[in-house]
Amino acid sequence: MKSGITLRRLGLVFSLLASACLGLKAQLPLIPPTIARVTPPGVRRGSTATLTVEGRSLDGASKVLFDARGLTGKVLSVRDVPEEIIPARFSTAAPVPQGAKSETRLEVQIAPDVKAGTYRFRLQTPLGTSNAASLEVGGLREIPEAEPNDALAAGQRVELPTTLMGTLGWPGDVDSYSFQGKAGEEYVFQVVAASLGSELQSVLVLRDATGQELARAGEYSRQADAVLAAKLPMEGTYTISIEDLEKKGGTEYFYRLNAGALPYVQEVFPLGLRAGERAELGVRGVNLGGLEKVEVEAPAGAADWGRMPLQVKTPRGEALKKVMLAVGEEPEVMRSGGNDSVGRAQRVTLPVTINGKIKGRKKTEPADGDYYRFEARKGERLMIEVAAARLGSPLDSVVEVLDAKAHEIPRATIRCLVETSQTLADRDSKARGVRVASRMGIQENDYIMWGDELVQVSFVPEQPDADIMLKGYGEERAPLLNTSPQAHALNSPIYKAKIFEPGKEFPPNGLPIFHLTYRNDDGGPGYGQDSRMDFTAPDNGEYLLRIKDVRGPQDEDAAYRLTVRRVKQDFTLTAQPANPNVPRGGRVPVTVEADRMLGYDGPIELEVKGLPKGVAAKSETIPAGQDSAVILVEAAEGAAPGIEATPFEIVGKAKIGNRDVVKTADAGQSFRVVSVLPPPDLVVAAEPKEIVLEAGRTMAVTLHVQRRNKFQGRVPCNVLNLPPGVRVVNLGLNGVLVPEGETSRTFTLKAEDWAQPIEQPIYVVATAESNSPTFHASPPLILKVSSKQIASSGRTQVALREVK
Repeated sequence: MKSGITLRRLGLVFSLLASACLGLKAQLPLIPPTIARVTPPGVRRGSTATLTVEGRSLDGASKVLFDARGLTGKVLSVRDVPEEIIPARFSTAAPVPQGAKSETRLEVQIAPDVKAGTYRFRLQTPLGTSNAASLEVGGLREIPEAEPNDALAAGQRVELPTTLMGTLGWPGDVDSYSFQGKAGEEYVFQVVAASLGSELQSVLVLRDATGQELARAGEYSRQADAVLAAKLPMEGTYTISIEDLEKKGGTEYFYRLNAGALPYVQEVFPLGLRAGERAELGVRGVNLGGLEKVEVEAPAGAADWGRMPLQVKTPRGEALKKVMLAVGEEPEVMRSGGNDSVGRAQRVTLPVTINGKIKGRKKTEPADGDYYRFEARKGERLMIEVAAARLGSPLDSVVEVLDAKAHEIPRATIRCLVETSQTLADRDSKARGVRVASRMGIQENDYIMWGDELVQVSFVPEQPDADIMLKGYGEERAPLLNTSPQAHALNSPIYKAKIFEPGKEFPPNGLPIFHLTYRNDDGGPGYGQDSRMDFTAPDNGEYLLRIKDVRGPQDEDAAYRLTVRRVKQDFTLTAQPANPNVPRGGRVPVTVEADRMLGYDGPIELEVKGLPKGVAAKSETIPAGQDSAVILVEAAEGAAPGIEATPFEIVGKAKIGNRDVVKTADAGQSFRVVSVLPPPDLVVAAEPKEIVLEAGRTMAVTLHVQRRNKFQGRVPCNVLNLPPGVRVVNLGLNGVLVPEGETSRTFTLKAEDWAQPIEQPIYVVATAESNSPTFHASPPLILKVSSKQIASSGRTQVALREVK
């Protein structure tokens, strides 16, 4: 073990020298740092605390980078953690390299005026910055759990209010805390775990001194972190217990439990306000000290980012729960009440945001939702959006547009052409990949009917044991024509389909026909359980808009914001990785993805701002009709050593009508920094530099990799930034792979018959595998796709793809 530690430290010495001396190569492969766990996962504001950070490749950590002001930290120590390497049984493959396991001690200081909530930080090391780790800042004194505290009726004795910190250390573990309570006082118990990376799905149980259960929370919640509020019947000893919903446990099942007679906001209504205006909002909760209303003002530009936080201050102190408010541009009205039937529909003028509540069955007879009546002109395109669940409302909305007589309005007819089925595993409502029994006839851009969900294919892999990828945004697929994302069971039927106008009739082909109407349950990426729908009026006249809870009447009222506005084409951007670690003399690809659901399908010009001297990135463009582009972030071989991690941003610009639209990738959410590393493990090149490809034809491309820094592993490669209709073909099970001991590989690019003429850069990207893999891009290859040429009558014609 000593020799292993010595080697790691020797590698660190050379790595540090490489950061200080130009031209000196690192002696070991570059494996950027990763953070696995932070203990404790939270700190009280106005205090100084010592954190233990577990991870890999943390040697030489020199700086703590926080995503907000008022939080600072310094590195106290770093030590190697011995570990036993157990070789995989029955495997001849070389093990994936692992960064040295290590443990870092940090001293963090939290200013007294820092707001309670979850913050993120990275560690900077000679091998770059780490992934972002979470740290909770609270306002209460903190008490760690003391085992044994498993007794349900008599746990660890604590004095409230406090934040209890613990871990469910093994399957079935239950942590219990006993406290003295006063008759008639309302106590709040709030778990903070999932936002910190814990795997806990918490369940809270409150018991009296005899062990009788008084209240329970978390079993049926849509959130992983449970909240329980209860009024105590008498003075005496009570016990609050926390356990996992599925009785799991282990080091990843940690929690912070805020407990006491604390102010807690359960609801704010309305759920938002108009940008640039002031509004009085009603508040409901426990221990608010008589507070019933708060006054809020939204900045004029707040509608650009859609939401703003509200920390409610009460006579009894700051409320535990931070509320998120929606901010919009449209005029706002209140639900008038009594509009729970077609005949009593409330008339509204567009554009509008309606603030309302679906009444619970405890207060009224079950109703069929709320109805609104509006006018639209033939061909007018409207966007209808619900903001409810994203703002903490219990509503699971569904919206529907009906004609003036409350009849459904046809949207499209979907004819199924080819049937296959889902294989390998169940898929949830977000997954962008699906494995099918047969891909015969399925191509990029084809439409797929999957249950009641219409989606579009983005990529069909060459390998048989790989998923077909579906179009979406971020990590979620995007259903089309107002269909809603659904979970799908193994062996569910999947159909290649075609879209036709409403009412279209066909001769039978043995496959189903779907008739879509203007209805939406869940809105897709970024909307969760909130509805989103676009509507095109088929005629001049009046229409009805209905909103209800898809589950039927619930016990409690459920607030919503329902916005109806004319379609204004727009887009948003997201980019990964958020913290490119760029080797000197190397190139790292950053993929920028556009959300086209907002209607804009034209080109988007991309620019990187704020890069330090010696680091550069050329402007790129997401072409019209495409959803992403790759930007290469490059560090010059002579880039200054020891460049600190530097914040930067990626900006997209587009001309939409007469508007100049500018968007920042991951606006308001990113923790985006770039850092410079020693020279790379891999240098990648490919030829030919210019690829001229006629639709329907193929061309061979040869890539070359040069291994450095004693990296000797295999090198998986991908080709990024390919336009629609161009793909890598004739792949084996391992894809484009350069085996150990080899330095080149030839692969084949094919342009499908329907590929459109285009010229754009593409990149071969090689992966240096490890627990924290690095990605190394080739210089750009210029791809030129031309239309398919067909010889006919002694002359050349252009063959155009016919769309029926």
